[in-house]
Amino acid sequence: MCKRYQILLVLQVIVYLLLTSGLCFGEDSIGVEKAGISPWGEVKLQYDDNIFLDSNNEKDDFILTISPGITAKCPFGSNLFRFDYHIDVIEFFEYSSQDAKNHYLSGEIDINWKDIGFVVYDRFEHVFERPSTEDTSRVKRDDNRTGLKAKLQRERLGIELGYEHFIRNYKSDETYEPFDRKEDLYSFILTHKTFPKTDLLFEYDFCQVRYDESLHPDSDYHQFLIGAIGELTRKTLVTIKTGYQYRDYRRSDEENFETGVLYADMSYRISQKDALKVSFLRSANESTYSTNNFYRIENVSATLSHSFNNKLLGFLTSAYQINSYPEESTEGSETKKRKDRYYSMGTGLKYFVRKWLSMSLRFDHIIRDSNFDVFEYNQNLITFIVRAEF
Repeated sequence: MCKRYQILLVLQVIVYLLLTSGLCFGEDSIGVEKAGISPWGEVKLQYDDNIFLDSNNEKDDFILTISPGITAKCPFGSNLFRFDYHIDVIEFFEYSSQDAKNHYLSGEIDINWKDIGFVVYDRFEHVFERPSTEDTSRVKRDDNRTGLKAKLQRERLGIELGYEHFIRNYKSDETYEPFDRKEDLYSFILTHKTFPKTDLLFEYDFCQVRYDESLHPDSDYHQFLIGAIGELTRKTLVTIKTGYQYRDYRRSDEENFETGVLYADMSYRISQKDALKVSFLRSANESTYSTNNFYRIENVSATLSHSFNNKLLGFLTSAYQINSYPEESTEGSETKKRKDRYYSMGTGLKYFVRKWLSMSLRFDHIIRDSNFDVFEYNQNLITFIVRAEF
């Protein structure tokens, strides 16, 4: 089927959902408060002046993404079931080799029995996209994340036990196939409501990372964190966890990762019309570059939003990130430890046409500055989005 007919077909599906949503999925059709089946759709048109993130031979293109989806919520007693599925149909105007159909499926059951709660979840992605900021190539892969959390809350004291199983499976790319892996994460969290609206916490995580092939070494890591969750002030919400991670690679000739880590998010309501969100991250990511097992990631990002009125929202975004590699590598005639710095700035407007319909326009400028010239690039994105939710 040619590209124009594929786009037309998906548009027809979205139009059908728009026309039937009021008939099939009204508030009275289920009859239970909070329960509902909500179809939604999004159309995104983007101009990208460097679609391959090349340092020299930049190629530009227009990209059309059509995303029909459906979300369902079903409460039963004090429990809740959530489900979401959507597909991104991505069409490049010129470079059709980058076309993709990305599928996203997630489900969650939240069970509450007096002081005890359980959450069971699964999130699946079948995508053709870049795995991380480390990569410039789009790669087909399947990701699946399944988890279970159990929490006991007695007065001020809370105890949470968690287990999560993650699988990454690269598809039809021999370069990436050796990096197929599984991760098993076990967590223990202890919280105490020390202040009326703030919990202090202690967290211990243990994770086993196992690769399908012996080319990349397996590892275990231990992570100890302390932090706080809740209202820091009347206008400030925070989640902050900081501590230490030790990552032990199972081959004696491999360098281990050990350093302080930080996970933090802060939301500050400046005024009725202005809000600021800031995030900090310092940790390690599994690497697919050269002989490096991991790279250290240090990131700070911020979003400032301003409501002009009840229909128009403006925003500014910025981010700075450093990826540092522990092992030396050679590119051309240079041998050294790779270090990449990312800078991004963005601005945009979001207009709420109706309660269920919004439009947004944004511009983003991204720079990767590396100590290896071959990894440097500049990228400019102009994105227009129309989104309908019912």
